[in-house]
Amino acid sequence: EIERLLEYEFSGRDIFEEYKNYNINYLTEIHRAIRFLYLINLSFAGKGKAYGYGTTTKPSQKIFYKNMLRDVKERLANTYVENLSFEKIIDKYDREHSFFFCDPPYFETAGYDNKFGEEEHIILRDKLRSLKGKFLLTINDHEKVREWYKEFNVREVEVNYSVSRASEGRGKYKELIITNY
Repeated sequence: EIERLLEYEFSGRDIFEEYKNYNINYLTEIHRAIRFLYLINLSFAGKGKAYGYGTTTKPSQKIFYKNMLRDVKERLANTYVENLSFEKIIDKYDREHSFFFCDPPYFETAGYDNKFGEEEHIILRDKLRSLKGKFLLTINDHEKVREWYKEFNVREVEVNYSVSRASEGRGKYKELIITNY
């Protein structure tokens, strides 16, 4: 049903704004899914906030192709999807054979809608410190982050940021890959 309803959608700012401003309390599960897919696929940086457009590119039609949900189902066939805090996820799944990929909001960086400050980063670090399993954490290169994770394996990498409205936000930045193995 979702694919059938998305089949004739197209990229349009008015449609985007309408979907964005829907009160989801009055939508069915199917219409909530359609709204979500439309917004993340046609928004700037996939954040669902601002209509994504380009002057040198064509609009993305990737949400409208046939068998989209079948492809998603196949990709996620061996995946558990949970909507829990990181603390609960770690407590629930931590075993010697577990592997956690952690990509928290970067420290002291703008652009996140949720609060994830120093306190939350310390809680995450402490959870990772006591893991039975393994973890790989990606985060921005910050003096405090380096101090928090100095007992782990820290590797510096350069990453090219290309999704930013302002040109000074694009370019190469240092990030850290931190592991307990």
